[in-house]
Amino acid sequence: MSKIKIEAFISTSNSSNDVNLSRLLEEIKHEFGDKLEIISNKGKNELFDEYHLTATPAVVIEEMIKIMGFCPSKETIVSALKESGLE
Repeated sequence: MSKIKIEAFISTSNSSNDVNLSRLLEEIKHEFGDKLEIISNKGKNELFDEYHLTATPAVVIEEMIKIMGFCPSKETIVSALKESGLE
């Protein structure tokens, strides 16, 4: 089984939402380990525009599920991961 890819987009200002998302992704990485590939992007880049994101923090799971403008709960991310095939 291939890893589920999570891409996080965090602003360069380190707002509380950005910090909370970083911590949350570390917790999720610790819990699900090698089932995930987590990529963190600081500031806007080509992918930010490609995904048509408009706000940070943002999370893109498997290039489909997009959460932006706030730090989601752990339950929201885990639910999205399961929707993407996490067992």
